[in-house]
Amino acid sequence: MPETYGPKRRDYPLSNLNDTMRLVRVRCRYCKRQHNYHPSDLIQIFGDVDVDSLARRMKCENGADHGMLDVEAFVPTGREGVGLRIRRLVAIKINRVPVWKEEGPK
Repeated sequence: MPETYGPKRRDYPLSNLNDTMRLVRVRCRYCKRQHNYHPSDLIQIFGDVDVDSLARRMKCENGADHGMLDVEAFVPTGREGVGLRIRRLVAIKINRVPVWKEEGPK
């Protein structure tokens, strides 16, 4: 009986997209929102992860219950690049929330 060969999965990290001048398109299936990002901005937030793993890590801004997002790497064509809006990372804010514990006699 011949051996079955499963599909070989190659991880494609975000740093490879920087080398080839590609962008990342993120699309919500539920509310039809679409945003384009530079890979270097996403590396600062998520690290140098695989492009396909961003679908599980990112959430839609309209609602977290919208399910997984469609994430794809693409090279914008000349026609597409004319009016293309790209989201840029301005700052990362860290929310500090205090947690209290009562000490002493009960």
